[in-house]
Amino acid sequence: MNGSMVLAIVGTLCSAQALATQLQVEVRVNVMRGCQLVGLTRDAGIEQLGVLDFGSTARLDNPAGPLSAALTSTRQPRLECNPDTPYQVRIDGGLHGGIGEVRYLAGERHASPIPYRLYRDAARRVALPVNETVSGTVPDSGSVELPLYARIEPLAQIPAVSRYSDVVKVTVTW
Repeated sequence: MNGSMVLAIVGTLCSAQALATQLQVEVRVNVMRGCQLVGLTRDAGIEQLGVLDFGSTARLDNPAGPLSAALTSTRQPRLECNPDTPYQVRIDGGLHGGIGEVRYLAGERHASPIPYRLYRDAARRVALPVNETVSGTVPDSGSVELPLYARIEPLAQIPAVSRYSDVVKVTVTW
């Protein structure tokens, strides 16, 4: 009986021994190309890029030079994407049409329209033609600013007193 008892105690000790196993878990993420527009405000369901405001003036025939405007916004809109993501920007002719690089501000009471041009640089050297796509690639920083500038060249005729305006649609694709 002593032998059986010793065997039972040894068996119990062996069965109380902790068992262990090692398991593996794979952890992964699939980073896909994607972008988001940052710095925009929503107004009635439409993303508002900002306002190009030429201000107030009595005449547009100033020999000193053109009248200029820059996109006014509390924060410059930008496109944030994975680096090396291709993107395109296209601006239509606005509510009053346009051709080539010229778009038009229209006034009230059948006033003659005022031609203007949009640019992508502050020096106003790189014009943005009507309905033409401008392509680019997102740099390593992952961020692309979307500036917009405008200019009205001096006009030979004096425009009628009116509030002139236009609305253009900017399409950004990636």
